Amino acid sequence: MDISVLVFILLIIGFAKALGELVSRINQPAIVGELLAGIILGPFVLGSFVSELHMMYADEFIRNLADLGILLLLLYVGLEFSFERILASYRVGLLVALGGMIIPMVFGMMLGAAFNMNEGTTIFLAIAISVTALPVTIRILKDLEVLETETSSRIISAAMITDISLLFAMAMVVAAPVDGQASEKALVLCAGFIMFFVLVFLVSHYVIPQLYKLLIRLRTGEAAFAIAIGFAMAFAIFASFVGLPDFVGAFIAGMMLRETGSKLKVWAHVEDILSGITLGFLAPIFFVLIGFSVDFNALFFTTPDAIILFILILLIATLGKVLGSLISARLAGVKKNESYAIGFMMMGKGVMELVFAKIALEIGLIGADIFSALVLMAFISTALAPILFRHYFNKAVLSNEIVKASKIEDPSVGMDQ
Repeated sequence: MDISVLVFILLIIGFAKALGELVSRINQPAIVGELLAGIILGPFVLGSFVSELHMMYADEFIRNLADLGILLLLLYVGLEFSFERILASYRVGLLVALGGMIIPMVFGMMLGAAFNMNEGTTIFLAIAISVTALPVTIRILKDLEVLETETSSRIISAAMITDISLLFAMAMVVAAPVDGQASEKALVLCAGFIMFFVLVFLVSHYVIPQLYKLLIRLRTGEAAFAIAIGFAMAFAIFASFVGLPDFVGAFIAGMMLRETGSKLKVWAHVEDILSGITLGFLAPIFFVLIGFSVDFNALFFTTPDAIILFILILLIATLGKVLGSLISARLAGVKKNESYAIGFMMMGKGVMELVFAKIALEIGLIGADIFSALVLMAFISTALAPILFRHYFNKAVLSNEIVKASKIEDPSVGMDQ
């Protein structure tokens, strides 16, 4: 391996963990520090002074590590969730997802029309600003230590519905300019989605019981870890094959494994190994690489229209998303402060939105100004989401809207962690 790659990885991990620790001291989740580390190490800040860093931004090995990191992060979180929790929150999750998609999409279409964008660009922009990033949302809830609450179940249920629905729509918009066969692509994706969830049903009923019999015979955590990784990789591969993001497959695999191994002594070792590899090494690389993508030159040093466009994208993607999710949560019977908490957490962006934005940029569907606006919007919304979520979550706890929930520290309400 080239020694420069090791130096780059050392820089990424060093900056990510140092800034993650720093922001945690001001009651921010570590992910905010990791994203900030990416901006500082990125081409606009340190990269403008140290030309050697430009090799780091395009290094394929580092990007593969980042992709592996997000996959293992979703496996790790899936081990802490169960299908029962997701299904129990399905009604609220569905309403929140619908409201959180419709309102920002409508405003996004109006924005595209106001800036005379073509139809494909307008639709893509409307979809991109309506996304809730499932991996980022889960990571924030994990950092805030509220993953076991009903509120988190509602948020994750809504985020899953949102991301899977908009993933399908994004794939259609991106595929259409390439070969003009959007209708055929739609049929293939629909069939693939159905195949995936049929497989989940079959595996949970017929394979999982046999897997339990195997795990109960194992004596080492390393062997159980290898089985868990292999199981997750298989589901990730199949999810990718049918058109879903691979991390969705890993997340669902984690939930199935939880039902299998959570009562086994060897399973504690699996979670410890996975936590160290994921949270301590691979996942921070992914979030740092998101920060690399911010191009301030395209946003602030081209035309005044680019700045105005960015501001409007940010407002629609945050306020529009919060408003739609908040109203839907209230209509579903969720109380006031918890509804605000759900709404603010749903505005976090990133991951698949940025993946598709990169593809859209490469095929000419969007320009550098829209791409950079989407990346910076993702960073800002991700930084704001935990602050506002924490405030209203704690207010909900104090007002007994949320019972037996983890209380997270917020100086504004005078609580201790």
